[in-house]
Amino acid sequence: MVNEVSGGMTEAELYNKFQDQGVADYLVVFLRILTSAELRKNAEFYSNFIEEKTLEEFCQLEVEPMYKESDHIHIIAITAALGFCVRVIYMDRGTGGTHDFPEGSSPTAHLLYRPGHYDIIYAN
Repeated sequence: MVNEVSGGMTEAELYNKFQDQGVADYLVVFLRILTSAELRKNAEFYSNFIEEKTLEEFCQLEVEPMYKESDHIHIIAITAALGFCVRVIYMDRGTGGTHDFPEGSSPTAHLLYRPGHYDIIYAN
C-alpha cells in the first residue's frame, strides 16, 4: 500500500482501497501486529502500564486480535513504532480535550477518540 501511494495513487484510488473490507482488515491486522511488536520490543517500559496480565498475555488478548478496543497504550506504541505524530481529540465522558503523541510533537494526523475506538479526522 505504501509503495502504491508513493507511486502516485490518487486520493480516489486510496479511498476505494480503504472501502475494500479485505484490504482494510489486512491493514488493521498489520498495524495490530506492529503495535504488539513495539510493546514486546520495549517490554520493560510498557509492562509498567499493564495491570492483571503479563505483557505477553496483553498482546495476545488485547492487541493482536481483531475487533478489540484500543486504548492509550496502543497509541503510544504505534506512534513510537511508526515514528508518526498524531493528535487525539477525545470525545469520551464529556471531558473533551486533546493530546499529542508523542508529547510535544507536531502532529501530522488528527484522530477522534470515542471510548475504545479511533477514527481518522484528517491528515496533513
